[in-house]
Amino acid sequence: MDYTEKIDYSSLSTYMECPRKFLFQYIMHFRPGNKNLDLVFGSCWHYGLEQVYKSQMVTGNPSVIDATEVAIESFQKLWALEGKEQWPDHYAIFPKSPGRASDMYYDYFKRFLNSDLDERRPIAVEEPFTIDLSQFDTRLPNYIGRIDLIWEELNGNISIVDHKTAKAMYPISLTAYEVSFQTDGYITAGSLFYDKLPQMVYNIAICQKSKIDFHRYYITKRLAAVNQFLQDLRYYCSRIIRDLEQLEQDKLTATKRNHHISSFPRCPGSACTTFMRPCQYKEICMIRNNPLLWLDKAPQGFTVNEWDPDKHEEQMKEKLS
Repeated sequence: MDYTEKIDYSSLSTYMECPRKFLFQYIMHFRPGNKNLDLVFGSCWHYGLEQVYKSQMVTGNPSVIDATEVAIESFQKLWALEGKEQWPDHYAIFPKSPGRASDMYYDYFKRFLNSDLDERRPIAVEEPFTIDLSQFDTRLPNYIGRIDLIWEELNGNISIVDHKTAKAMYPISLTAYEVSFQTDGYITAGSLFYDKLPQMVYNIAICQKSKIDFHRYYITKRLAAVNQFLQDLRYYCSRIIRDLEQLEQDKLTATKRNHHISSFPRCPGSACTTFMRPCQYKEICMIRNNPLLWLDKAPQGFTVNEWDPDKHEEQMKEKLS
């Protein structure tokens, strides 16, 4: 993806966490050789909900059983492509297994479906958006994204919904969602396209061995949050553009293993242990001062796989068809 033209939340949040990680993951396109079970399960869970809400928009209100069947079938279809080959033993990966997902879907719709039908209706599923930053600076890229679900409430208000899966909820979880750059970005996109401030809803499914649980967090903000987000967005995008320009200079001057690069600096500390686990690039980050010697060949244990949300969506549709 050309980051002088567009950028999304995943890549931008990585840069905010650690510019060197952004270099490895989104400029050099390094990906670990093995898939991440949590991400694959979350994607399949998300896809099941997506198909149910799309069906609801077309055919009307489903029953709990019908919604569960649609969700399970969709989950299994994507799991067959993304997870079945790597994790054939469902007992070994429990509770992140298709069988557990079936129980979760039934409990989810049993708890929420009827109240949702009475109080709101889906008006968009997997809705893409673009925030044009050229009005502030012609050098800045567009900020792009895709909203999981948009509800229209009975009172006419708009709700932006994001589906999440999690192992547990912690005392700081709500605060983390409230201050998330993703939250402000979705609220900003919703305010631009619906000409009103929407509320943000995080639809969280807790997947544990001992229990299944669900949480919904409703977050509302003032217009000042939108203005602050746009200011922060311009700041970080301008820093990325600056680093990309400096990277071209580094390619000419940093030609040996121990040369330092001026672009995309390391951010040692909490970024190295995100989510209570080491950063996936920690070892190669520490091995060399100059990562540019890997431009032509990925280091051992990594493959090259470019991330582009638009291409990813097209490729996934082709696989599922």
